[in-house]
Amino acid sequence: MEQILFAWNGNPVAAEPGDTVASALYRSGVRTFTYSYQRGRPRGLLCLTGSCPNCMVNVDGVPNVRSCTLPARSGLSVLAQNQNVYRGFDSPAVKRFPAAPPLSESAHHYEHIYLQFDVVVIGGGPRGLEAALESASRGTQVVVLEKEPALGGSEALAQKVLAHPGITTFLNCSCFGVYEGNLLGAVQIDYSRPNAETLLHLRAGNVVVATGAYETQYLFANNDLPGVMLSTAVLRLIRRHGIVPGKRAVLIGEAEQSAQVRAELESAGVQVVGSVPVESVVNAEGADHVTGLVTDTVTYEADLVVMCGPLVPDAGVVASARGQAVTLVGAVGGEGITQRDYLLPQSAQSADAIACLCMDVSGQDVAETIEAGMGHVELIKRFTKLGKSACQGRMCQTAAIHLCSQITGQTIAQVGTTVARPPAPPVTLGALAGMRHHPVRRTPVHDQHDRLGAVWMDMGEWKRPRYYGKGNQDECVEQEYRAVRERAGIIDVGTLGKIEVKGVDAGRLLDLVFTHEFSTLPVGRVRYCVLCDELGTIVDDGTISRVDPQRYFLTTTTGNADFVHQWLEWWTAAAGWKVTITNLTAGLASMNLAGPLARGVLQQLTDSDLSSRSFPYMDWRRASVAGVPATMMRIGFVGEMGWEIVVAAEFGSHLWEQVLRAGAAVDLRPFGVEAQRVLRLEKKHIVVGVDTDALSNPYEAGMGWVAKLDKTDFIGKVALSRLKQSPLERLLVGFELEGATAPPDGSPILVEGKPVGWATSVRYSWQKEKVIGMAWVTPAEAKGGTGITLRSEGVDYPARVVEEVFYDPAGDRLKM
Repeated sequence: MEQILFAWNGNPVAAEPGDTVASALYRSGVRTFTYSYQRGRPRGLLCLTGSCPNCMVNVDGVPNVRSCTLPARSGLSVLAQNQNVYRGFDSPAVKRFPAAPPLSESAHHYEHIYLQFDVVVIGGGPRGLEAALESASRGTQVVVLEKEPALGGSEALAQKVLAHPGITTFLNCSCFGVYEGNLLGAVQIDYSRPNAETLLHLRAGNVVVATGAYETQYLFANNDLPGVMLSTAVLRLIRRHGIVPGKRAVLIGEAEQSAQVRAELESAGVQVVGSVPVESVVNAEGADHVTGLVTDTVTYEADLVVMCGPLVPDAGVVASARGQAVTLVGAVGGEGITQRDYLLPQSAQSADAIACLCMDVSGQDVAETIEAGMGHVELIKRFTKLGKSACQGRMCQTAAIHLCSQITGQTIAQVGTTVARPPAPPVTLGALAGMRHHPVRRTPVHDQHDRLGAVWMDMGEWKRPRYYGKGNQDECVEQEYRAVRERAGIIDVGTLGKIEVKGVDAGRLLDLVFTHEFSTLPVGRVRYCVLCDELGTIVDDGTISRVDPQRYFLTTTTGNADFVHQWLEWWTAAAGWKVTITNLTAGLASMNLAGPLARGVLQQLTDSDLSSRSFPYMDWRRASVAGVPATMMRIGFVGEMGWEIVVAAEFGSHLWEQVLRAGAAVDLRPFGVEAQRVLRLEKKHIVVGVDTDALSNPYEAGMGWVAKLDKTDFIGKVALSRLKQSPLERLLVGFELEGATAPPDGSPILVEGKPVGWATSVRYSWQKEKVIGMAWVTPAEAKGGTGITLRSEGVDYPARVVEEVFYDPAGDRLKM
């Protein structure tokens, strides 16, 4: 059989078939698995069932994996957690392990499945299997959920269940909650590959819970030392893994339970040197591992302290199942469990008696909370954080309740219990989210971009070329930039929203929704538009063309097409006007041809007169282009003469190819988003959502001219009127700095070492031969020539504010 080898903190560890990571490490001599979250105390195996935080490790970059339930397999990289966590002192113990690795970048396999059964049995032990067979004998469809890799009970009983045609079995599957309408949530883990989990949505006619009971710890000083373990964990090491847990053991607990454990330990070769009641314990001794147990009468030398703790019904899964058809069978219903009160030793109130292993809440913390007047366990939980982390109170609640009862003189019932809430056990967010079904949208010209060597980027749901070519990004972007500035370039803008608004009230609607006036826009003309909300915040921008007296054509930003469509429909309904709004984005292809030679390229493809006299800037018309019906708009975002050409989606590829062919003589090039960002930045054109945020208004953005306050009314008018009269808190300005190194977008802006704003867009301008950008600053720093500093990763970049547009301030090149 092939040997199983994995790495523990970089060192090889051999495992045997059937080993978990924890059992293999214990077999190899590892006793300290991690350090506590708050105080950096060493922690070793305690329960071996995944009910405590002591075994949590980092596996292949995934944190908080319970090593006691993870089967060992070759190739795993396992690291201890919580090193360097204690801030109170510089403990050499917490520096033993290497720094934590980055989070896992390995593939995740999350699936959701939906099933319905007559009966769902939670727990595959003897009582659960008996209940499943009994239900199946009546002809019902039954499913058994078992968190272990194999069914419990006798081999014959397990085989009978597996062979029954009416019973479905899910192993390595934990049910984490029973919800309204008998809806169950369960997670099945595929341990054969990393990060593979399936979330089961189960609808049940009836639910049978047979989850049994689990053992909990006692509370005494140093009860959290490695080597202090529950009896069920010790027996699991012996029975399941054939591991001798120690050489000399001391048992803590009631005589009857201790006697049974003692017999098994001795038969495994462990010398049991003593058995004591919990009230006689003073403390466990040792530094990184237990070396003995001190009682009020004698001190025992031992490398293993076994707590034969109280059993608690494992009923957390049904905490939210009130009123549902749920039946408890076996130990979870109290069968075979005798609840006995016990006294905790005085040391249970010490700072070294750890009640909550997850949050390092000590018995002293609990006692001080009670002294402050918070004697109910719910108050203790909230004040100390007891039971609020990985184990959700499974290990700590029973001991804390007994301590509270002992201190206050209340009964266990009077102290109360905390309210259990699903999920129990905890569930990864990835499992809840499921597979990533991220929608992807492609323009009609997508395949042409691929053939041209596009390097893709995501813009919302859309795929857009960042740049073209296989070389260095800066070199490729520069070539595209120079093509547009010196010759001609074409960019696919099919991702922009395209909306038709028509009807007798279309102009009134646009006047209401946008800050400009559009009811007076002449037919055949285009106007820039800005959409603000009721607070005067810039929400979107684009263009509006008037097609005929009752029809308009809108373009929006890539990410806001659906929003603008819904916004227009909302206000149409609110006003009760006669307007029809149609989102045409998916049915149209559009591209922008720009550059000083763009007219000559386009003129080869159309009979339409493209001269400035016949087709001026911000004009619109329909014409035949490359033999297909097209809409042309004389607009531009990059500061050069250009036309946006819109055709039916099925003609997009044809038109793109024809433009490239017509422009070949002047070395026309396609350009991507990165070149477009540089070109538009030189004109100080904003990108909504990049240069603006959820508070940006037109006056702060230097665009107060878009707010036509002389209109009767429009959305945001009241807010904008007030803003116009109020002192501005910040301004969007341009800046430039020397050199070719551009700090990243979002870099903070400093003046005399104090933050005054942040940079929204920063790029190198080949026209200016320096880095330029836009930034939000306070009004005091908005004057031209003001010195500012951008800071990124400890490096300062001196810059100065520039008031004028970086390129062609008069806009002459747009109107050539």
